[in-house]
Amino acid sequence: MEAFFRTHAYLVEHTNVPVRRTLMDEIDWNDRMIGIKGTRGVGKTTFLLQYAKEKFGAQDRQCLYVNMNNFYFQGKGIAEFAGEFVNNGGKVLLIDQVFKQHNWSRELRKCYDTYRDLKIVFTGSSVMRLKEENPELNNIVKSYNLRGFSFRE
Repeated sequence: MEAFFRTHAYLVEHTNVPVRRTLMDEIDWNDRMIGIKGTRGVGKTTFLLQYAKEKFGAQDRQCLYVNMNNFYFQGKGIAEFAGEFVNNGGKVLLIDQVFKQHNWSRELRKCYDTYRDLKIVFTGSSVMRLKEENPELNNIVKSYNLRGFSFRE
């Protein structure tokens, strides 16, 4: 867990975004399960890190950014990791590239049912059909699309 906190702190400290995405103000951050979809390279990772920096800062251990590309998740599921995070005082788990985890939708549902005080914000591909292909997430996930920059942005 310490390695994840160190990585989180480094990434958040080094996130310098000159433009604040308007989606940041459109999301109801009180929802317990939020999905951010978008095409490759649109800025989903930066968006999560910007949220962590604005709302928590780099050293606040209530928030943690993790990427499912990490080899650690080859042997552990999201729910098991979330339990460990919650036991360490975690409140907001930011999961990047959730679709890289096998059975990710079932794992998210398990987190939702088990850890009532945990909020999860996850990113995925724009082609993910969260509710149609993953009935276990029906009525619990609020989905948003992160698009390319607008002219105003």
